[in-house]
Amino acid sequence: MDFIEIALTDLNGEAAETIGELFNRYGYGGAVMESFPPNFDKVTVRTVIPSEDDHRLREIELMLTLIGQALPGGLPVPRLQFVGKSDWAESWKAHFHPVRVGRSFVIKPSWRDYAPAADDLIIEIDPGLAFGSGLHPTTQLCLKILEDMPLPGKTLFDVGTGSGILALAALKLGIARVRAVDIDDIAVRVTQENFERNGYPQSAEAEVAVGSAGDAGGRQWDIVVANILANTIIELLPDLKAALAPGGSLILSGIIAEQEASVAVAAAGHRLRLSERQVEEDWIALVFSVTPSESLHPAG
Repeated sequence: MDFIEIALTDLNGEAAETIGELFNRYGYGGAVMESFPPNFDKVTVRTVIPSEDDHRLREIELMLTLIGQALPGGLPVPRLQFVGKSDWAESWKAHFHPVRVGRSFVIKPSWRDYAPAADDLIIEIDPGLAFGSGLHPTTQLCLKILEDMPLPGKTLFDVGTGSGILALAALKLGIARVRAVDIDDIAVRVTQENFERNGYPQSAEAEVAVGSAGDAGGRQWDIVVANILANTIIELLPDLKAALAPGGSLILSGIIAEQEASVAVAAAGHRLRLSERQVEEDWIALVFSVTPSESLHPAG
């Protein structure tokens, strides 16, 4: 199958979030958000659609026009180009290099060589057809939060896993068990391949499945992480909380500064208590826990 790639560059956080929602709805495999140091405040959002799907292309172009009229700064002209399936995959490789995140993580593309230092934790990934490299600030915030948590012996549920990078990071840090889910079967396949590439084949300790926050595998988890769109986070909060074990931590990322208050209010409405806040440019990551009274007297 051949594709048309649609890309908008140099977006701020608000515009990137809005275009990401559009591309997640209409794109083949969802939206890809990219930003590279030091310009994390400038985001490129892209997706692909089948080249013969003229109806979907017209819908996207119409929605981009309407969004551009609604946003104060408008939108840049979208860039459209024809790409074959292999061309799309190869286009990532020219710009994707090993990058250090936090104290220990090194995100290494599978096709690059890298000589690790003694304390490096290497996460080797291949983004696949339509998924990012893990270098977006929202992902980096989650990685830094995980790095500061005592993970050995704990469990983690990764909702909207994408390429599987956060679940892999937890495994590298010694967590006992992870479950990674995504509503997109392409993401699930990519995550399974990345798990195997890093020495974690599908097992009871490293589960990958198609699903969302309500598909927690019949158990509760010490850590639940959702690095997704803010509006989706708010919709999924009941299921995210239900998946959280007593005393556990809920990590929410993918939130632009303008949406932080709405996420915080929604979380408070579910009796979740804010315990940590991390910021990178326009992007916010929040960590919540169940309030003590809620743990002792859960709603029935």
